[in-house]
Amino acid sequence: MALSEPCSDRRKVGMAGPRGSALIGFAVVVLVLGCMLVVDGAPFPAPRINDCMSWEGCCPPRSNVPPIPFKFPGTSLPMRTRRAAHLVDAAYIAKYRRAYALMRKLPASDPRSLVAQARLHCAYCGAAFTYPKSNYALEIHDGWFFFPWHRMFLYFHERILASLIGDPTFTLPFWNWDNQSPTAPQPKVGAANTMPSYYTSPGDNSNSLWNRNRNRCALPPNTIDLNSGGGCSNSSPRSLRIDNTRLMAVQMRTATTPGLFFGSTYRFGWSGGLGGGNLEGSPHGTVHVFTGNPNAANPFDDMGNLDRAALDPLFYAHHANMDRLWQVWKTAGGRGNRVDISDRDYLNSQFVFYDENKKLVSIKVSDVLDLNKLRYNYQNVPNPWMSASSQMNSMSVDSMSMSGSMPPSTMCGPPNLDPNAMIKKAPMLPKKKTTVLTNKPLTFRLRRVDPSGKGEEILVFKKLSLDWTKTATINAYLFYPGADGTSIDCREFFGTFSHIPEANHRKKAAYTRSWKLGLSAKLEQLGLIDVSHVVVTLVQVGSSQQIKFASATVEKDQ
Repeated sequence: MALSEPCSDRRKVGMAGPRGSALIGFAVVVLVLGCMLVVDGAPFPAPRINDCMSWEGCCPPRSNVPPIPFKFPGTSLPMRTRRAAHLVDAAYIAKYRRAYALMRKLPASDPRSLVAQARLHCAYCGAAFTYPKSNYALEIHDGWFFFPWHRMFLYFHERILASLIGDPTFTLPFWNWDNQSPTAPQPKVGAANTMPSYYTSPGDNSNSLWNRNRNRCALPPNTIDLNSGGGCSNSSPRSLRIDNTRLMAVQMRTATTPGLFFGSTYRFGWSGGLGGGNLEGSPHGTVHVFTGNPNAANPFDDMGNLDRAALDPLFYAHHANMDRLWQVWKTAGGRGNRVDISDRDYLNSQFVFYDENKKLVSIKVSDVLDLNKLRYNYQNVPNPWMSASSQMNSMSVDSMSMSGSMPPSTMCGPPNLDPNAMIKKAPMLPKKKTTVLTNKPLTFRLRRVDPSGKGEEILVFKKLSLDWTKTATINAYLFYPGADGTSIDCREFFGTFSHIPEANHRKKAAYTRSWKLGLSAKLEQLGLIDVSHVVVTLVQVGSSQQIKFASATVEKDQ
């Protein structure tokens, strides 16, 4: 058991639901004791696959036997290298297509089939798994399980594909969309930041990598938009490359703590979805939304809806890149504490997956933190967003070369910035009153907790609420009240929020979440590490919702 976070957050203590009244009496006793005895929270036990209940029909095949514990493959499995999707050769493409052709032929009742794999993802992200001793269903998005769960999912998915073609050396490719090098090394395949042509040509069922539900503006040779709210972009390819580079640099550089990178703490017995890490919303979420078809019967199917996203083979290449970025973040250097989470509840939480032999396997988070034990690694590729011109200082990873460098970002605000004058002019947020962000930019000031710049400060928006059935994107700026959000090619840009709706378009009426932004690294970059207050501007992009939040505060993180 682990000590809970502040017991004022009743969602974590489990006050809601049919057993809420029984728990209230116990909570009162705990509060009287000053929360000294609260031991709320624990690692998640492996969900019971046969207890799956899904309104969307997402449950994977049932199992007549209990799961077996995961065992590391050892040297019986060769060390394998996942390659960049834009750098693979014709022989690999043929093998890759054959693997998915065989997976698609399997009946939905086979847990190795693409339909069953997609249902498994849908079940985990669609509240389909409940527990007898918890009032809340499991949620693997918007919290600290996002990265390890998807690593597990890809590991078993990849082993199934390898088994189907009888090639233990087979690996998934990673769609290297963060790489904005303008030149395509293989013209027939395309540049890294475009969808590889072999996913779309031929555009029919003869191509096992083809999916009918894709945004036409995401098809090659169009450049991806990592700050997309869905649909098509009006920006030129060069502008998109620059903006994409800026976004990657900011999202990776400002995630200076495990909490900022992985997302909110999430223990057994708590409500999930309390807030994702820097990359989960964007670029992860924006790639999903940009790739999905906005004109589908259910808008943004398949990739743009979490319930259906894993039906598209592109999903797995997309998440392989997210998995690679986890490794990049840990080895990138820079300020902060870039390490894996060491919390026991996190490490000992378990999930279940079907392996290549159709056996149900239980696996812990601690089992997937070392890629060497899983017997795979990633091809080194150029990353222009990591160059000094992208404001990443001298970061490098595994001697990766840098190419396609971008011009340095510029200050978009007043040329002679007087931070103190701007601080005095910016209003404070109303106390004890909900703040609403509309389609007009919102500017306010906040007091810092440690202007020395020695610790890691974060900006936290609490109880963020919006219409969860629709997409939403917010760009944040520091000391730039004139921001309009149309471009992120500004040094003042310091983070983005992006929401992907579920296909079933359901969220609890009272659902809220947090949004955290890394503050210290951006203030350091702006040369304002010692200011007493910060001036924040929020701008909606591609949406015009009434987005509400209860408070915004500057806090210290570890």
